[in-house]
Amino acid sequence: MDHKLLTSPEALAKILDLAEDAIISVDEGQRIVLFNHGAERMFGYSAQEIKGRLLDVLLPANAAEAHRQHMRTFEKSSNSSRGMADRSQIRGRRKDGTEFPAEASISKVAVKGSMTFTAIVRDVTERMAVQEKIMNSLREKEVLLKEIHHRVKNNLQVIASLLGLQSRAATDEHMRRMLLESQNRVHTMALLHESLYQSKNLSEIDFPGYIHQLVSHLYRSYGIDTNRIRYESKMDSLQLNPEAAVACGLIINELVSNALKHAFPDGGTGLMRIELNVDANNRAKLIVADDGIGLSSDSELETARTLGLRLVRTLVEQLGGTMQLRSAAGTEAELTFPLGG
Repeated sequence: MDHKLLTSPEALAKILDLAEDAIISVDEGQRIVLFNHGAERMFGYSAQEIKGRLLDVLLPANAAEAHRQHMRTFEKSSNSSRGMADRSQIRGRRKDGTEFPAEASISKVAVKGSMTFTAIVRDVTERMAVQEKIMNSLREKEVLLKEIHHRVKNNLQVIASLLGLQSRAATDEHMRRMLLESQNRVHTMALLHESLYQSKNLSEIDFPGYIHQLVSHLYRSYGIDTNRIRYESKMDSLQLNPEAAVACGLIINELVSNALKHAFPDGGTGLMRIELNVDANNRAKLIVADDGIGLSSDSELETARTLGLRLVRTLVEQLGGTMQLRSAAGTEAELTFPLGG
């Protein structure tokens, strides 16, 4: 094989013409000196009619000055080329005046003492159309998911309202208390769907914000004066997926409800505290504590037969976490669980 053929002008021209992308070279005065077949197909000019003309003819009028400034900056730089990712999307102008989105890479080389610039231009009209179609589809799905969350929330609120009506109508105090607890559990799930409906990210929840809303609801539900039982929180920013958020929300519902009902009897005063932090091993630690009368035994969580605490044990297992219950000065429940990803 004669390797000289690969360096001959005729061979190089044929290789350039095989390219699907437009390959355009300009001199230091920005006049076109090379225009391959790909450029002819893309812009609608023949090489004969375009050579010698300013590159501006291939650009929208409002983009010509910005392009000249970019070329001046590139000429002075130490880089010999810039890839497509180094510039934001540009636009080209065809012979018939229509514009199209494009990407371009550019290189420079000194030839006989003068600089020649070569651009490889790619028409991305089809890609942009596909991307727009995908984005429209995603927006439609997002709207649908938001509507689903909104409807689920509404349905859960209806159930919670019915349970509230039943609790007020109940004459048996034990039954009334059970209905109120069930109402709060349903509200906990409804509140999560409301948070998802309002969130920009339908796959994750701002968990500290969700906790604040949940605790505020429980205080109102049990008619607790915040001056009597103060509430403090110290929480790291954390995004949780809906499944983990539901489990954690129900756990907090049970622990806070128990504290508000039992930790401060006879109108006693005190403090409810919630802490949330994430360690270096990507594990979350959630603490729900009060300085009330405490439990009779630290093993109460393991031995309790109430629905609420049995539910807590099940949810802790569902999260793949562990929970420790301490009762020194009040009650402190510490939940540790791994975060996904």
